[in-house]
Amino acid sequence: MQMLQNCGPRTDGRSNRTIQLKIGVCTAVFGGLIVLTSAGYAQQNTVKPDPDKDGEARDLSEVIISEERRKSFSAINKIDVPIRDMPVSTSGVSVKTIEQRGADDLGEAMKNTTGVRANNTYGGFQHFTIRGFSNFVLLTDGVRDERHNISTSAPSTNLANVESIEILKGPASALFGHSALGGIINIVRKKPTAGFKADFSTTYGSFNTKRMRAGAGGAINDKLRYRVDFGMSDTEGYRHSGSNTNNGYLALEYTPTEKDLFYLTIGANKDIYDTDTGIPMLEGSKVVPGLNVNTRYNDPQDFLKNTRYDFQLKYVRQINSKLKLSNQLSYYDDNINYFSAEELTLNPTLDSITRSYPFYFNHLTKPLQNQLELTFDFNTGGIEHKLLAGYSLSLMDRRTYNGDVFGPGQFATIPVKDPVANQGYVDFVTTNYRATMENVHGIYVQDWLKISEKLKALAGLRYDIFRGTYFSDQVNGDREVTAEGPESKVAKSALTYRLGLVYQPTETLSVYGSYATYFKPSRRVAANGETFEPEDGYQAEIGSRLEISRKWSGNLSIYYMRKNNQLESLPGGVLKPIGSAESKGLEVEIHGNPSPGLDINAGYTLAKAKYLPHDGSEVNPAAGNKTAFAPENMVNVWLNYEVQQSILKGFSVGAGVNYMDETFTNSANIYALPAYTVVDAAVGYRVGRTALRLNVNNLFNEKYFANAIFANQFSPGATRNFLVSLKYNI
Repeated sequence: MQMLQNCGPRTDGRSNRTIQLKIGVCTAVFGGLIVLTSAGYAQQNTVKPDPDKDGEARDLSEVIISEERRKSFSAINKIDVPIRDMPVSTSGVSVKTIEQRGADDLGEAMKNTTGVRANNTYGGFQHFTIRGFSNFVLLTDGVRDERHNISTSAPSTNLANVESIEILKGPASALFGHSALGGIINIVRKKPTAGFKADFSTTYGSFNTKRMRAGAGGAINDKLRYRVDFGMSDTEGYRHSGSNTNNGYLALEYTPTEKDLFYLTIGANKDIYDTDTGIPMLEGSKVVPGLNVNTRYNDPQDFLKNTRYDFQLKYVRQINSKLKLSNQLSYYDDNINYFSAEELTLNPTLDSITRSYPFYFNHLTKPLQNQLELTFDFNTGGIEHKLLAGYSLSLMDRRTYNGDVFGPGQFATIPVKDPVANQGYVDFVTTNYRATMENVHGIYVQDWLKISEKLKALAGLRYDIFRGTYFSDQVNGDREVTAEGPESKVAKSALTYRLGLVYQPTETLSVYGSYATYFKPSRRVAANGETFEPEDGYQAEIGSRLEISRKWSGNLSIYYMRKNNQLESLPGGVLKPIGSAESKGLEVEIHGNPSPGLDINAGYTLAKAKYLPHDGSEVNPAAGNKTAFAPENMVNVWLNYEVQQSILKGFSVGAGVNYMDETFTNSANIYALPAYTVVDAAVGYRVGRTALRLNVNNLFNEKYFANAIFANQFSPGATRNFLVSLKYNI
């Protein structure tokens, strides 16, 4: 383990602290691959890497129970077996469902899943509550997006290059490392194709919404395939909380021999959002008399900008029919620039609002990650094994710049009715930054066993070594260090695991049970330099899957989750680990294709998540209260029917319902977003390669609040709106 610890952040002088790789230990990760690659050019055989067996996601919302659907969510399970043979709970959203519902961002797409509540705050920051907890890990093509486990939320660009979204519910630290309690969300981007395919779409809708997407893929020669996508989306937004998102994506798949595969992806996005900090509410979640919820009270000079470049290179070596080696190297450069009057304070007369907390930050996040994995299929006696062994490395360099706000417009007071948004010039100057320098090493092994045709088992184990260095320095307007602050260090390690068993009494029914653990290192350091034990937890789950006549499938899961070692802030800046929280619930999903052209997707979620008493004799005033942003009941339904014959062939209609139960926004349960039901509808017509579609969202113009910040600043959901889309496929 000492060798692993030597490969990570290193301090080379107080003013030149940076992450560096030590040559030797880290390059050894790639050395074996280079040797194998060279050998691959020298010899060929009939064993060829199968992209479907190497993390390529399935069309997860196709409701016809085809062989494709029966396969695994291999990117999040890391082995290629049918999902019915795995003791895990999964959900998925395909590009088909995304297009049918007219979704343009990750939060919109996730309303088609059980157990997940999407939260969009500050105009463009997205985070998710899964099974009652906000601890989740977001992946892109199987690679961690570290922004969320540091800051809870982050912007996500439009879905132009997305093929599907996979969700693994429950602790996943045994495979993906720290912070994955609620689950994993994996964004799967479009892959190169053997034959030429291209598509173009344009959309116009309410709030002056305009979108354009274009993509193409095919084979350059018999060894090189490509996929390229571009997406642009611009809207003034409901309440003039608009956005402009632009992204490009390139994927190349190269198979120089029948044993070797290289997969390169490059993505970039440049997005701008109007910040939205909601409207201040009275206790009891009441709207201020005379306040128009359609009014946005942010300063027009506020902004949220996100620029990102990401690179992934994956190599797969099929050593023989039983043994496969893969290595995935990734790097991204993410820049989030934010300036907003965050807190809106109601004055005692309730006729005016003060922008009382102007805030600026700039997150610069640059993680380098690598995953080296070996899979081995073998038998012991009559038991079939699929063994996975891996090593992961993550090197994080993150700088957060903050500054002082100045100008006559700061702390402006504006009337509740007919406010004049611009109250004068407001600007900021950078004064300090906080550095987050982390390295994480993970060694993991997982074995899937086919004991018999009716009995399967899964066992996984992972050991993580976490090292973090944190410091804050003063800087001038040019971001040059003027005074250095003290360093704090966190050094933790953890062993996590998962166990499961699947019993299949018939070919159509699977019953499973599982137990899994997780941990999350604490990055919080007390004023006296004290550090804290990682947050940890576990989940016990039982569930079943049923497939009928290849036209219907259903999933049922019942679970109990618990997390421990939560931190509480005490007077004087003291931090103390106390208390726990638990969530217990039930999820039901139904997917059906009872007749040609008819797709049915429905789900119900019951989640009872609450805070538990503190350890020891101290009283926790929140004990027994529901956890924040964890509704007890959720329902999602989407139906779509396309006429297959007659003069109306190609005509389609769709309808969807989303119900969200009352959702508390703080641990004291003083404020709550009221329950609501939103109905969406769609009609479309497809002829040949051309498709025209009309989506109407919030058909009955339901008045509701979707999200909140600071517990009492609620963001209203959009009123009735429409989208008209035209798509052409080649």
